[in-house]
Amino acid sequence: MLKRRMLAVAVAVAAAAAVLIPGAASASPPHIGSYVALGDSYAAGGGAPPYTDPTCLRSNNSYPALLAAAKHVKSFQFNACSVAATQDVLTSQLTGLNRNTDLVTITIGGNDLNFTPGIGACMQGTDADCQAIVATAEKVTKTELPGRLATVYRTVRARAPHASVVVAGYARFFETTAECPAVPPASLVKRRAINGAVDTLDRTIALAAVRAGFRFADVRPEFAGHGLCGPNPWLTGLTDPTPFHPTATGYRAGYLPAVLFR
Repeated sequence: MLKRRMLAVAVAVAAAAAVLIPGAASASPPHIGSYVALGDSYAAGGGAPPYTDPTCLRSNNSYPALLAAAKHVKSFQFNACSVAATQDVLTSQLTGLNRNTDLVTITIGGNDLNFTPGIGACMQGTDADCQAIVATAEKVTKTELPGRLATVYRTVRARAPHASVVVAGYARFFETTAECPAVPPASLVKRRAINGAVDTLDRTIALAAVRAGFRFADVRPEFAGHGLCGPNPWLTGLTDPTPFHPTATGYRAGYLPAVLFR
């Protein structure tokens, strides 16, 4: 009887771990023959030129390209594209997903909130303006985005039933130093509000990913200390052609370690 109880406890703990521990829900495939990368500009490589596809801002410095090289993938289909939102994944990025797909990565959700234009508007306005913009984005994140993500993840699983799926989140954009000479409009109030919105977005994405049985790759720990206003930022600045995106270093030293299977 005692052995049975101990076995039951062990099974329960293992089941809980599969839900609570990132990576436990979607184990590393032993062999990656086919890999499909989905998502927005953060998955395409925006912010890290040169671009192999200037329209979608696809770059060999992106985390999917780096991951494909690191894992010696035989077949790599790069579908991620700048400005993509959840609906765009469903309508134009599912090509290549099938029963033989071994690995899928995806970063999506930010453009559903008009995140980059919203940050630009935050920088242009007052602290109160920025807080109002963030509040609107967070409302969409909490009320509308979960259902959209669930639909995307459910569709990905249906198309690629045997694939391991890794969902990569977003980095906090700013360090919360007292001053920010590099981005003068970015007051401490604005930076805290925007970082808070990223946290809300990542929590929403993580929960949807775990519910789908996917692994959530949290990049925020990797980027800690490397936000804008810090001494060594891994994100592009306000005046960059693709502002508020990882640099080549950000993808290599921030995203790649988070998405690599451990």
